[in-house]
Amino acid sequence: MRVGFKAKRIIKMVALALAGVAAITAVAFGVKAIVDYTKNDLKTINPSFEVGSLGSDGKYVADEGSLYTKEAFGCYGLQVKPDFDSGVDYQVFYYDILDNFVSSSEVLSEGYGAEAPVNGAYARIVITPRDDEDGKIGFTEKIKYSNQITVKVKKEQNIDERFFILDGKIMEVVSDVRDLVFVNGLRFLHDTLTWDENGNYCSTACTLLRVDGFSVINFDYQKVGKGELFGSMVYEFSGFPAMDTSVARTTDQQRYALNKKTKFVIISVYFSSGWDEAEVAKLPNCFSVSK
Repeated sequence: MRVGFKAKRIIKMVALALAGVAAITAVAFGVKAIVDYTKNDLKTINPSFEVGSLGSDGKYVADEGSLYTKEAFGCYGLQVKPDFDSGVDYQVFYYDILDNFVSSSEVLSEGYGAEAPVNGAYARIVITPRDDEDGKIGFTEKIKYSNQITVKVKKEQNIDERFFILDGKIMEVVSDVRDLVFVNGLRFLHDTLTWDENGNYCSTACTLLRVDGFSVINFDYQKVGKGELFGSMVYEFSGFPAMDTSVARTTDQQRYALNKKTKFVIISVYFSSGWDEAEVAKLPNCFSVSK
């Protein structure tokens, strides 16, 4: 049977329409999967707000016109979403695992979902109404204003797995060399597992690099512009740094082949004339990890 031109055109249009529906369905399914994953990964929390505020040092300040969360909460994956018709501004304050103040966000009125700063394990929130009649928050207003934002965090905070204290320094576990933070003027002493002040050294004293056994750490000193007198040291551990987890100590290599037992790494770098802050900021770019 011969099919006329008009019939062919109709068949083609139907086929394209069906393909479009299938594509839209696939995209919608993919988006739904992402949304469902995000929903399943987060939980809504209800921090308890009290009248008062926090100062630039993260400490309590008496203020009858603001609310703050007296108890800090785990902030991994933090998201804050104000209601559409919200009448409040808010600010996020970050603290380490010892409840020492780290830093704070700007005053915000829109949704917020930034990563916590290095060693930011916990957070508190300050809420300030934009147009309170008498500037004093009463009991009913406390409920009214605190209900104008929704706070979500990851279900699994895993604080004990994400932070470690070594010789008084809190170290956050990171899996990407680009997230390493080098501290200027500190040398790592492997024999005593301590930090020593020395202006010629920089060490990853704030961050602990998580790696897979048999990985390779590549080192390119040229990316910081210090020349060949620039030295490096890699310290390997099979668990959180301790005497009984120490695996290896290697110096001045351009390619560090890690032991199969190695799970964590501390890095120190050395230069005879010391470092300026611009050079310190470039140090993570000198390293990469490969298999």
